[in-house]
Amino acid sequence: MKLREVVIKNFRCLVDLVVPITDTTVLVGENNSGKTALLEALKAALPRGTAGRGTPFDEYDYHMVKTSDSPQTSEGIVIELWFREDKSDEWPVPLVQALDPIIQTDPVMDLDSIGLRLSSKYDGTAKEIVTKWEFIALDGQPLGGKGASPYNLGRFLSYIRLFYLSALRSSDVEFSPRSQFWGRILNNLEISEEQRKTLSEELTKLNNTLLTADPRLEQVRVSLDKVQRIMAMGTGQNTSIQALPLKPWDLMSKSEVVIKARGTESYFPLSRHGQGMQSLAVLFLFQAYLDVLLKPTFQPETEAILALEEPEAHLHPQATRALAVNLGEVKSQKIISSHSPYFIQEIPFTQIRLFRRDGPSSKVLYVKRSFTANVPETKELIEFCRNKTPKFSYHISDSTLSVSGRMEEQEYRDLLRLYSGQNGVHAELKRLKNESQLYLSDNDLRDLDTYAKRIRGDVLFARAWLLCEGQSDYLLLRYFAELLEKPLDQEGVTIIDFQNNGSPGAFVGLARAFEIPWIMVCDNDDAGKGFVNQVKDRGVTDDEIKELVRPLEDGFDFELFLVKNGFIQEYIQILTEQRVSLIKKEGDAGFEDEIASMIRKDKTGYANALIEKLRTAGADKSRVPHFFEVAIKDIIKKASTT
Repeated sequence: MKLREVVIKNFRCLVDLVVPITDTTVLVGENNSGKTALLEALKAALPRGTAGRGTPFDEYDYHMVKTSDSPQTSEGIVIELWFREDKSDEWPVPLVQALDPIIQTDPVMDLDSIGLRLSSKYDGTAKEIVTKWEFIALDGQPLGGKGASPYNLGRFLSYIRLFYLSALRSSDVEFSPRSQFWGRILNNLEISEEQRKTLSEELTKLNNTLLTADPRLEQVRVSLDKVQRIMAMGTGQNTSIQALPLKPWDLMSKSEVVIKARGTESYFPLSRHGQGMQSLAVLFLFQAYLDVLLKPTFQPETEAILALEEPEAHLHPQATRALAVNLGEVKSQKIISSHSPYFIQEIPFTQIRLFRRDGPSSKVLYVKRSFTANVPETKELIEFCRNKTPKFSYHISDSTLSVSGRMEEQEYRDLLRLYSGQNGVHAELKRLKNESQLYLSDNDLRDLDTYAKRIRGDVLFARAWLLCEGQSDYLLLRYFAELLEKPLDQEGVTIIDFQNNGSPGAFVGLARAFEIPWIMVCDNDDAGKGFVNQVKDRGVTDDEIKELVRPLEDGFDFELFLVKNGFIQEYIQILTEQRVSLIKKEGDAGFEDEIASMIRKDKTGYANALIEKLRTAGADKSRVPHFFEVAIKDIIKKASTT
């Protein structure tokens, strides 16, 4: 039973949020953008037990903006969790039988789901804040009858266990007898009475052996025994020194994990290793807890959800990437917040949720695999979806039309004809068609994921993207920004050379999905015009094309543009130094074209040579062509307003 959607209203900065959840979901975004708030909302909605349950909120959890706002005047917190099947009859029969009163079944998709709502709002009649958990129907209404029984929550929580690990993970705490994992493992050790008796006898013998190893300990014991003589007025030996715990539980409660240090044969306690080692140990202790205790202790169908903050804490880049890959071995659903581009490198874009502040509230952005619109049910629409399955589907319960892909023009017109004269429905279908143009195909995502893994994972941490064709463009654009005294990294701008890392259309689609501002510079040859058409195919309007897509002069590629815009002398010097023979001479017709053709044979090499030549000559911002200066300043301006 997996969590598939979280809906949050008015919890801290999360005013109106709908977040789809996958088996592994990674939350990224700037500090105070709402990532931790989401994790703590889950913690509030899924308590450990129901006994003595009160409100999990304090006054600062209610969304407040004005100085006069208070929990009493707020609209109230709502947290909805939706657990859904991914395929029909996926949930085990014992679980379905146990939770039957709260399970809802979609009549068209034949998928079971459970909706749990936690709400907290001031009640003017009761003169207090009322907090309650309730299970809800597919239309959002509270269940009645058996579904409203207060016993349902306890029964449901026996099948779902949420574990929260904050960014401040301490091995001293997590490996103590009171920890949520280690302590429970120790408490559940099964030792027979016969084994317990034998262990106690052996511990007593070992304790006595240690005490007799040095006669001075007996002198200490005799002196301490005077306390008993005075206070109890007793006789005989009443005091002993315990070098070891004499009961098996006491011994295990003081146990600790030791790890052999690199380059030595000595073992050291975990607490004496670095913070990175300690943090990793806590993560995999959770996995051990799942294996050892969760299934045997709770219902066999119990699912675990791990809410984890910053798993990369204290880890070096290679270890961070390795951890991202190996987290797949943790047998639970995982919702993870991260600030590390190295971690993100190994995470598919479909699993990433980008949080961004929008004034006093936050919004979440992600790559959508389907797009929806609310339209009335008709027989013709049902038939249309049946003929277009699985791309199109219709959910009768909430009148939702879904499209998993980019809606084609003919499909759009066919749908319009089903609702002749209904202007409101036409507007909704037009919105659906436009939004569906953001769809990224499996091939698009494969290329984008390859780029993130191979080159960098920081693209989602950038405030804006400057798209260019190849590696030579990338090198020179970075250098031109330096000459303008506007280093792009410091300005929050990432340069993406798209030609060898996926299509420009895919990157534009990704940028639009995450609402990342972008500008694209490209050649104005046949290939460059093809790139512009790819961007247009993503639903970018003509006005947006004029603003955001910056082709060079007509017929120019990057190399010819540089030759004709101030760098011909540097290139002549470079070619001469490399003993490259030219057919034409300076001033001859076609001379510049010949130089450009030579540069194209090793674009990256000549780009580096040009940069070195300009550095040596002490070039300044006057050498930056106006075309690139405008593009760089414009993208920096966009980044500053994000």
